[in-house]
Amino acid sequence: MTQRPRALSVFLGVLLLSGLVGRASHAQVLFRSKVPVAITLTTNLRDIVRERDSTALRWFGAAMTWTDEGGKVATGTMPVELRARGHFRRQARNCSFPPLYLRAEREAREGTLLQGNPRLKVVTPCRPNAPEYQQYILLEYLMYQTYAILNPIHHRARLATITYKDSTDRVKPITVTAFLLETEEEVADQHRMTSLDQTGALFADFDPGALNRIALWEYWIGNTDWSVAALHNIELFRNEAGTYYPVAYDFDWSGAVNARYAFPNPMLGIRSIRQRLHRGPCRTAAEWAPTLAHFKEKRPAIDSLWAASVPGLDVKRRDDTKAFLDELWPILDDPKKFDRAVVKECQAQGN
Repeated sequence: MTQRPRALSVFLGVLLLSGLVGRASHAQVLFRSKVPVAITLTTNLRDIVRERDSTALRWFGAAMTWTDEGGKVATGTMPVELRARGHFRRQARNCSFPPLYLRAEREAREGTLLQGNPRLKVVTPCRPNAPEYQQYILLEYLMYQTYAILNPIHHRARLATITYKDSTDRVKPITVTAFLLETEEEVADQHRMTSLDQTGALFADFDPGALNRIALWEYWIGNTDWSVAALHNIELFRNEAGTYYPVAYDFDWSGAVNARYAFPNPMLGIRSIRQRLHRGPCRTAAEWAPTLAHFKEKRPAIDSLWAASVPGLDVKRRDDTKAFLDELWPILDDPKKFDRAVVKECQAQGN
């Protein structure tokens, strides 16, 4: 295990000199609307898909055309670059299409849909031709929207219909429902914080309230695929006062999304991703009380979000996920159930 974030103050001077602290927020366009945006990306599609198992991933030039009926920038075309990213979903043996990074130069972004977003994550179906995998994308998008209700520090997401075209005409166009997700750098800018990649964090290093919300969130959605120590599906931020905050992302391995390819770590002793396991800090019932109150307070907004229709999302699948999520509320209302499920099932120092 590497050095704990408590020692990160040693590096703060370096961060200040490198200009990573206190960067000004940009005037972003993309996330001002929740109406899905239509995007066409023309690039060397065959080579991007073929190269993704490489350890030295290349950026590929692309032309991006969009129509944004929900924003002020109606249509346009601009040069961008694309690159494969991720871990499990990037590997060819797991997915036929990788998740991507999308970036553009400042001069190209000004006055466009990407103004204020130098780099974005593109979350695309793992198998574009399988309808079930499209459903996973829509459910994961809803998980990001739900997370945003509960946590002030979060990644903003925007649904998109994306058509990928091969500039060499060797691959047929692929049209999918995807979503665009802001990177940790943009989250840091938005909240006047610093994004860090220092591993080795223990629970005691974080703001207790923020950590409690993360831990209960992961338990709620049936996600055991996270670690603050390894920064696995967790990002680390530091505010100007020196307080550390975890932010969760990547929810496709949760029981809520219930993806076909997801499975729990055998070492955890659970057989299904829909078998909840609390992997967060040890707290007393009194210490958990503010977090439980916060979740209960946000329930009407969460219920409203899940009651709204999402174009393309199968109603039965949405209802199944909502029923799974609704299993939390009786646990929060029953001190004995909560004690068994969360208070007594915990990690003493970290995970």
